[in-house]
Amino acid sequence: MSQHESKCPVKVTRLKLHEFYYSDDPKTQMCSKCHPCKLGIYDAIKILEIVQAGKGGEVHASLLRRIARDVKDGSMCKKGKDHADILSAFLDASGAELEKHIRGYCSSNECAQLVTYDIDPTLCTMCDKCREACPSFAIEGQKIEPYKTGFTPYRIRQKRCTHCGDCLPVCPEGAIFIVADPGPDADEKKPERHAVGTCPV
Repeated sequence: MSQHESKCPVKVTRLKLHEFYYSDDPKTQMCSKCHPCKLGIYDAIKILEIVQAGKGGEVHASLLRRIARDVKDGSMCKKGKDHADILSAFLDASGAELEKHIRGYCSSNECAQLVTYDIDPTLCTMCDKCREACPSFAIEGQKIEPYKTGFTPYRIRQKRCTHCGDCLPVCPEGAIFIVADPGPDADEKKPERHAVGTCPV
């Protein structure tokens, strides 16, 4: 997905800086003569990659602001200063979205590592299609069979999930959904699981 198609401001900003840093077009490429610009833009790209990978921290927001200021002050050409302005504009206009990414949530669901999937047990018919589609064996459960009880409900093991989304389209009941905001301690929450057809004690 290109920067023109993306709705995620974090991704759009990273792609703009990436295009400037790695461009082969003489009209748009970085000249690499100013160290504050060359090093700053590179560091900003890497920080945004870290944030998109779900490994961002509060320190990264302040680092990006410092980089934008240093590139603006240290760059000797208009292109460098313009890209410092792009970074500053992103931080001013989309600071809240950056904070959401740092918490582990992408509003547009474009940053794969920040998308958390879960299964609604009230809709799941235990057909086993999601488990068969999962390439990382992150889904647990037992396919239900007629006239038998004691089957374990399906669930997604979040620490094993690679966020590929292959399970989403194969569910015939729409039981798999994207969690709106997993929060900072999503992996620590362990919902109770009871076998189907048994009484929880």
